[in-house]
Order: sequence, then C-alpha cells, then structure tokens
Amino acid sequence: MNREVKKFHAFAFVIAVITFAIIISIFPLRIWNDIRTEVGGGTENGCTQGIDSTHDAIQDFVAQYDRIDSISVYVNELTKGRYMHITFWDVDNWRVMYEETIDLAAKELPGYVDIPLGLDLEVGGNYRIIFTVWHATYVLGTESVEGSTNPAIGAFYYQDTMVEESHLLAKYNYKVPMAKTMSLTLMIMVFMIGCALTGVTRTLCKEARNQYITIGRVCQFVLNPIVILIYAVLAVMVFPLKTFDDRAADICFYELGLILAFITAIYVINHKRKDSIVTVLKSCDLASDKKGFLGNMPLFDKVMSCIQMVFIALSLVYAAQYMNDLYDIYHSISERQMVLCLLLVTVCFQSKKELISLQNIVLTIIGAASGFYYYHQNKLPVSEKEYDLHNLILKLTIAIVVVAAILLADYIRYLFRLGTKKAVRSSASITIYGIFVIVFFACLIILRNTRWWGVVLALVFAVMYIRMNSADRSAHWNTIATGGLILNIIYTIGYCLLFRYFTGFVMGRYSMQFHTVTVTAEYLTIMQVMAAALLLAKVASGSKISGLKDFIAYVFKEMILFGVISAYMIFTLSRTGYLAAIVTIIVLILMVALREGRDAGKTLLRGVLVCIVSVVIAFPMTFTLQRIIPVMVGHPYFYEVEDAAPSARGGRDFDDYKYMSVERFYSLFRQKILGVSATEYNFVDDPYNYDENGNYLYDEDGNPVTGEVIGYHMGTDADMCADSYIDKMSGDDGAGRLIASSTDGMYVAEAAIVVGSENSDVLDDSSFEEGDEAFDDSEEGEENAEAVDDYSNGRIDIWKAYIKELNLTGHDEMGAVAEDGELLAHAHNVYIQVAYDHGIIAGILFGFLIVAGIAFSGVYYFRNKGSFAAAVPFAVITGFAIAGLTEWNFQLCNPMTVALMLLLPVIMFKRRKKDI
Repeated sequence: MNREVKKFHAFAFVIAVITFAIIISIFPLRIWNDIRTEVGGGTENGCTQGIDSTHDAIQDFVAQYDRIDSISVYVNELTKGRYMHITFWDVDNWRVMYEETIDLAAKELPGYVDIPLGLDLEVGGNYRIIFTVWHATYVLGTESVEGSTNPAIGAFYYQDTMVEESHLLAKYNYKVPMAKTMSLTLMIMVFMIGCALTGVTRTLCKEARNQYITIGRVCQFVLNPIVILIYAVLAVMVFPLKTFDDRAADICFYELGLILAFITAIYVINHKRKDSIVTVLKSCDLASDKKGFLGNMPLFDKVMSCIQMVFIALSLVYAAQYMNDLYDIYHSISERQMVLCLLLVTVCFQSKKELISLQNIVLTIIGAASGFYYYHQNKLPVSEKEYDLHNLILKLTIAIVVVAAILLADYIRYLFRLGTKKAVRSSASITIYGIFVIVFFACLIILRNTRWWGVVLALVFAVMYIRMNSADRSAHWNTIATGGLILNIIYTIGYCLLFRYFTGFVMGRYSMQFHTVTVTAEYLTIMQVMAAALLLAKVASGSKISGLKDFIAYVFKEMILFGVISAYMIFTLSRTGYLAAIVTIIVLILMVALREGRDAGKTLLRGVLVCIVSVVIAFPMTFTLQRIIPVMVGHPYFYEVEDAAPSARGGRDFDDYKYMSVERFYSLFRQKILGVSATEYNFVDDPYNYDENGNYLYDEDGNPVTGEVIGYHMGTDADMCADSYIDKMSGDDGAGRLIASSTDGMYVAEAAIVVGSENSDVLDDSSFEEGDEAFDDSEEGEENAEAVDDYSNGRIDIWKAYIKELNLTGHDEMGAVAEDGELLAHAHNVYIQVAYDHGIIAGILFGFLIVAGIAFSGVYYFRNKGSFAAAVPFAVITGFAIAGLTEWNFQLCNPMTVALMLLLPVIMFKRRKKDI
C-alpha cells in the first residue's frame, strides 16, 4: 500500500476500472432496467360490485417477462374502511408468493393504485392476484374482453364466478433490461467520458511535484468519498425518510449500526500501516511476518496454494448445497461437485514440472476424448424426465474419473521413481494419530452397511493425504486450509447480504445460506472458532504492543472477521451452537494465555476484552446491514421448505413488519435462549383499523363498530386463532376456501403469534429447535416432560432409544425406533450415531479419534509459536467434538466434516520443515 506509482498512471487506472465496471453493468450484466407496461387492451366498461369480507376478486394472467415490478389496479371507490389486501399466487406450483396490504384511504380515488411486487417470474407461467379486504369495502374498475389485444391477460373472477365479458382494469409493470440501442448509446457515452477524464488527469499531473503517489493514498482518494456517500444515503433513508422502519427503537439501532459500519470502513481505508508494530513484530521473531504470506514459496507454489484455497471454499459451497437439497437427484449432483473440488485440491499439490508433464497432458487429452464419447453414448434424450439433471450427474462422474485417473497415474509414477532411486522419499513420517485415522477409514469401508458416503469420504481424503505428504507445500497446509475456510465465510456473508432476507416471521431465526438453523449453527461454529483462533493468536503475538492505537491496528482485521461471524451465530438463536462456540472459545483463550508464560494474565485479559468488544461493535453493524441491504437489492432467495411470511417475500417492500426488528429479536432471544416468555409484539399492517386500546374501529366489511371488539393484534386468545386456522385448512374444501378467501395459512398463524401468547408454540416456527432436515419430530418435548429433557428438546429419549439398539457391526437402516413406534431420523449425537451405523467398535474408535485429535492439535499449537493459524486445528476439532454431543455432524457433505477432514493432516504427519 505504500508503494509509489506515477500519479497519472494511478488515476488513469482508477478511471479505467470505474469505466469498465459501469460498461459491464450495462452489458453483459444488464443491471440497469426499464419498466415495460402491459395492459389488456380493452375499453373501460364499468366496475365490480363491492369487494368485502365475503366477496373477493381474482385476475389470472400469464407472465410475459421474468420480473414483475408492480401492478397498477384501477380502484373506483373506497366505500367503507381503509385497507385492500392482495395475495399473489404462483398457480403452476400452487403457492403464495407474496401478500401486501394497501391503505386506500391514502390514495387518490378514483384512480390507479400501485401495488409493489418485485417478484421473479417464469416467462409463460400462470399467476393469479387475489383482492380481498382488511375490514373494508371497495370497488375495482373493469375493462371489456372484446377488443382486448393481450392474450396474456386471463380470466377474471368475482366471488369464484368467472366474469366472461370483463378483465380487471389494470397495468402490469414488468422490469426489463434496457433496449439494445439505449445500452449501446450509454456504453459509448461512458467510454467517451472515461477517455475525457483520463485526458484531464494527464493535464493535471504534468507538474513534476505531482508525478508520484502511494497506492494507499489513491485508495483513500477514491474510496473515502464513496463510503461517505453510501453512509449518507443509507442514514437519510433510515431517518428522516423512515424507509426501513418507523419505530424509534429500530431507527436508533439502525443508525448506530450504520455509524459503526461507517467508522469501520473509514478506519480500514485510512489507518496507518507503518508504525511501531513492525519493530515489535521483529522482536517477537514471528516467521509469518518475516516471510510474508505463505513464507518463501516460489511464485508458482503461491499461485497453486491460492487456487487450492478457492477449491476448498467451493467444496464447502457444494457441501452447503447438499445440506439444502431435498431430493436424491440433487444430492447426487452436489455430492459429485464437492468431491470434484476436493480432488482438484489434491491435483494442485503437483509441482510445476509434474502438472505440465507429458503424462498429464496425454491423460487429460485421452480422458477428455473418452469422456466426450462416453457422455454422448449414454446421455438421456430431451424427451426423458429430468434429462438435464441426469446428464449433469453423468458429466460430473466422468470428470471425477478423469481427475482420479490423473492422480492415480501420478502416484504410480512417484512410486516408480522411488524404486529407481530417481526420487527422494518424503522425510515426513506418519504419527500414531495418523495410523488411527487409517484404521477408522478402514472401518468406514468394511462396516459400511449400505452406506457408500463413508467409502467415498475415506477414499477421497486418503488420496489427498497421501499426495499431500509427498508435496513440498505440505508444510503450509494449515495456512492453505484456513485460507479456504476464510474465503468461504466471506463468500457466504456476501451472498447473504445480497439475497437472504432477515425475516422475523414465521421463522425468526436466521439460517444464512441453509434452510435449517441446525446446520447453520454447525457451520458457524467452525467459522467462529476458526476466527477466534486467528484473533487470539494475533492478541498473543501483539502482547508487547503497549499503545492502544497500534494494538487496534494490529488486530482489527481479525476483530472484524470474528465479530461479524459471531453476530451471525447470535442471529441463529441456537442454544447448541452457542454452547459449542462459547466453550471452544473459552478453552482457546485459556490455552493461548497459558502458552505466553509470564504474559499469561495480560494475554488472558486482552483476549477476553477483544472478543467481547468485537461482538459488541459488530452485532449492531451486521444486524443493520443484513436487515436493509437484501431488501434494497430486492432479489430474495427462499428455499422450498423455508418459512417466511408471504408479506416479507417481495422485492419492493422495505418496511414490512414481518422483517426482523429489534423488538422481535429481543422477544425471540428471551424465549429461545433465556427460557422466559416472549414479549408482546403489537405491530400490524393495518394500524388504522384499531383504536389506542387495540379495539376494532370497523367490522369485517368496514362499518364503524360500537362497543369493545378486541382485535387480533392485542388481547386475543392465540389458541383460538390457531384453532381457527386449523379448522380453515381442514376438511375436503379447505384448499378451495383458502383460495376463495385469499387467506394464507401462515398469515393467520402469524396473527396468533403476534399476540405473544406463551401457549402458541404449535404455530410459531421460530420456537422450533434445530432439526436435521426440513422437519424434526423431536424438536419440542412433551408439555409435562421433566425440565432437563424439555430443555434438550427430547434428545435424551432419542439417545436412550439409539443406545438400546447398539451392536458390534452396525445397522443397514439409519433410524432407531422410539418406544411409541416413531422412527427417529438420527441420534442427535454424532458418537452414538457412528456407533449405531458402523458398530460399537467403530464408535469407540471415532470417539478416540476426536479426543486424541484435540490433544494432538493442542500439542501442535504449543510447538508452532510462529504460526498465526497454529490454533485453528485445535479450534475446529474441539468445536466439532462439542457440537457432536447434541447433533449428527459427521457425514461426507456436512460442512463440519469437510473442515475436520481438511485439517486432520496437520497432526497426522510429522513436519519436514517449519510450518507457518
């Protein structure tokens, strides 16, 4: 950052980068869009009868483009009450996509009322918009079918009866990419402006005294204004515009989060990088600071190590994808993608000479040709069901076979060279721990009991370990693996900030890139303890830095990483996740302090304070950004089985009360973590329907009421609401009534939940404890169960059922049977599950493997004082061990298992050279 470059070259490069970014945003990314309005084309022919509590209106249409921005519907008159309620349906998949409540009293009527949607559609798909009320009556305009020029506008219904002569009088506003002519014009203009600015820069930089500038100074000139502008815009949107929420607590909290994010960004850009820290580090004799990133590796080895990090990060992406898949065919795809990435990690251990050897070139050509022929001989035709998915599986299988063949030939060549004395045997020898790993792999293969994932795991990682042991870069593997974990969490956070809404209803526990909080907590446990290990290592190595400013400059990157990951862990509201992470971090702090000898007390205090400060700073910052950025992007991704209120699924609604808020999160934290009753959440989408005491002002049709009529949002018995919902959905005509009334079951459930009743758990998905897949029958203990078993969410009974069925050889089927005959999906304990699946001996060996791994990785940490990543293996294995007490986290594509297997080689082999 302190390297000097010519000022003209620096600013010309910046201008070129900005110009290029703007041009590709126009094409091919096509970020900038136009609005194209489609109408029925008929003539206005009147209006509907009143839309009220017993009469709805329905308009079907076919999507003409892949993104609908809004629908503008003509409202003739609001006769009673205030609120229109709409429900947007995907007819082909029979699901509610979105709900919205519109205050018609705030609109100019008669006239068009804009209904914001922001939904991604499938071109040619069938969709339906249903108009109902929230205690009101209104009239909609219609147009004639005769003379209509748009066949995409389908049937119109009034109270389930087709109105053959009319359509709804409406405008369908689609968001489409800019026209090609306009795009090309803008691209030329941007290019010309960039050239002009470059010329101006050349003129301004003519004077000799202005010819050179540091890279850091260039970054400050460019990034500071951008950060200030972004902060100012977001701060104004929060207040006074109240774009995201109108509640004082949320506004204050969001402003705090934005201020902290702004200060952090400004500090990152402007803090001095050369100060007394350099002197301190030299006195500490830290290898990583003297050698730099990845030590004194040749450039080729550094590049290959970075590529390995990318493949490690990708393997975890595909592991996460596997955990989210609901069908076997998708599991097969994700599993092969992950295995291919891990094999490519192994290929990257080859030296430059080996990688471009004649043998590899010939095998690659033969493999590609053979694979191409085999694929075209065996691919499914287009007429077959799911042909594309099956063909993708075939492609991935061929790729795996080709890469495996290259690795096999590489190892045969290595053995041949050893036999002919043309190669020197690696001086790294296997440890006793490595022998136990080999024995355990053998157990997975021999006692597989119909489970082939264990065989794949053993073979893939065995190949990786063997090739790693003979590679020159094996001494750097700990740093490489840690770098891959860091890349993955950075990618995951970025993805969540763009596409994953932070909703408060129905599911109020944030699951990041997963559809279940269980796996999220497992994933974050690994990432959080990894970040804690790096942070505490920096704290310990900087113990001789006395100045607060210098110390913060030394550890701030690790503080940000740890704090942000910790914030996401808090969002999960997972007791088991909290337990595994907190216990591991406490042990890490004690171990790091113990290694510092006379500075142990100082390191202990600093470690605790730095961890706490990191979380305190990062929590409001992360909460705010996760709440507001995805809704601004407006392209949310929801999984098929994921619960989120329909009103919080659109791409143009920034301030819906179903998004997460400070009040809602506080209530959930009390309920899930502290074990006390949730607080009331008295915020509704139709506030003008109630007086200050929560009484209805209008009846169901919008007529003023007299006397005290309690509204759903205050004082209602939640059980009554729940029963009403169950009654509505039960019976043969339940689905019909659901459509006719435009009532989404989840919304009715929300009405019950909103009350804050202590007895409404049956409908509050946010109260469900972590399950393995989409559902878990063991999540809530019986109402009268003992306190311990209730807090464990029935796990103790599950453990008992599994332990009763343990044997020496394991079982073919995965689930044990409970006393009541219920099939229990998994044991909620990795040690019991391994013993159940593969036999008691394999279970004991697995338990020993984890416990011994903790001990060996602890010894590794104390022997590698010069490595900032030395504590990462200990942290990951310990986190895995604790999480495994309450979850099943050992499976080929579980992110915890992948991380564990990647870091085991650090303690399986004795070092040939000093690790970093």
